Amino acid sequence: MSRNRVLTVSLTGFLGGVALASFFILDPRALWALLLVGFLLLLVRHPISFILGIVLVSSALGLWRTEERLNRPSALYAIAADHPKVVLDGYVDGDFKRTENGGRYTFHVLRVDAVAVDERIIVYGPEWIRPRYGQELTLSGSLRQPTNSDAFDYVSWLAKNGIAAQLAYPTYGVPSAIEIPWRQQIMRAIGSTTRALRYAARDAVIEAVPQPAAGYIVGILVGDEADIDPTLQKSFSLTGTSHILAISGYNITIVAGALMAALAPLGRRRAYGFAVAGVSVFTILVGAAPSVVRAAIMGVLGMTALQLGRKQAVGTAILFSAALMCLLNPLVLRWDVGFQLSFMAVLGIVYLEPLVRPAWQRVVRWKPIADIAATTFAAQLAVFPLLMFQFGTLAPYALPVNLLVLPLVPVAMAMGGITAAFGILWPFLGAIVGQLTWLVASLQIAVIRFASSLPYASSAIAFSSAAMAATYLGLVAWAFSLYRMQSETPKERTHD
Repeated sequence: MSRNRVLTVSLTGFLGGVALASFFILDPRALWALLLVGFLLLLVRHPISFILGIVLVSSALGLWRTEERLNRPSALYAIAADHPKVVLDGYVDGDFKRTENGGRYTFHVLRVDAVAVDERIIVYGPEWIRPRYGQELTLSGSLRQPTNSDAFDYVSWLAKNGIAAQLAYPTYGVPSAIEIPWRQQIMRAIGSTTRALRYAARDAVIEAVPQPAAGYIVGILVGDEADIDPTLQKSFSLTGTSHILAISGYNITIVAGALMAALAPLGRRRAYGFAVAGVSVFTILVGAAPSVVRAAIMGVLGMTALQLGRKQAVGTAILFSAALMCLLNPLVLRWDVGFQLSFMAVLGIVYLEPLVRPAWQRVVRWKPIADIAATTFAAQLAVFPLLMFQFGTLAPYALPVNLLVLPLVPVAMAMGGITAAFGILWPFLGAIVGQLTWLVASLQIAVIRFASSLPYASSAIAFSSAAMAATYLGLVAWAFSLYRMQSETPKERTHD
């Protein structure tokens, strides 16, 4: 057995173990049983036994890592069980996000009632109190444990982000000297610098581009949705294009693929280099949060697939990246929708895009546009069943609207970046370029608003996990039949 196949089998087994522990409560003895049987099978000199042994041992590793992460003790979670009033010292380590009743942000707790800890909580408060990233604060209030709803596992979703408890409407104070570990100091310094750049870019775009286009450009450029018009956000939701506003793996993957297609006239190597550089700069600009880094990795993998055209090697690379992310944080497999969407979008770009590209090139004669449409269509097709399962909303016009809007997203981001740079350095030039940026953004907004006004723009439907699995099986069968048709030689077709 080749090394590549052994690696592929091992990675698949590990991810299977993570998935098993994420969805089912298992007896601890199952882990030891898997290890024992796996090692015994490895001793048997038979190819099938060897493969099964690798799968069982790697699955046991995935089970152990997930169980260890799920059962990790939390001092703040235990304290929050009795709703005590506590005094917390630490610093803000997340951006302020608006909610229906105010806003929220994450807070890194270093001391609780003068006792050292190293955990995170989520803080809710009024919209007019917006602590800046990195700001050291003393918060006083009653800690509470998060609770689940019937439809959403909120506790696990927060745990995936390392959040142990929640604090609502605290009182604020200035802490005495607190000791911040050097790693956190470095990350806080990087985060503060990138956020300062983000805020400068945001202000420059808002100054140069008329609303509502300015809020849209800021959203896709730096991930800040605070200035997006609520009615426009609803239009995005109704048309199945909300992912465009989010800094997600799905979004970055599609944008990365579109960048490769758009820059193809420069040559494949140059297009690949510029696209990777663009994704890297974008990742740093928006703060390099773990979810964004995961998204960027998946986006680069999608571009690598288009560059190399080697499905087997890239398929192994995708599995390796997914397994590495799950090794660092196994909870992302089940509770991070962005991770799931980016994984499926990359698979669509790698395996479906080459199959649908000939059809798009027959319909659209200009090759760069045809390639962008094929990339967008393949990614959309790959994530459609997952989107239906996760959100239970059918947007009938989602596919054509995405095909019209997504190819312009890299253009809008590039124009927004130029507007921001000119606006910071030369406001007059920023205002001029901002009008072109407004034109591109307004075209996208007009398409989305028109589609959202059409009859039956969005319908809530029940889409079970079984329906999702059946849809994916049908998609795989269709892709396999299409692959066989395209693999036939002219001679074979004549003979048939």
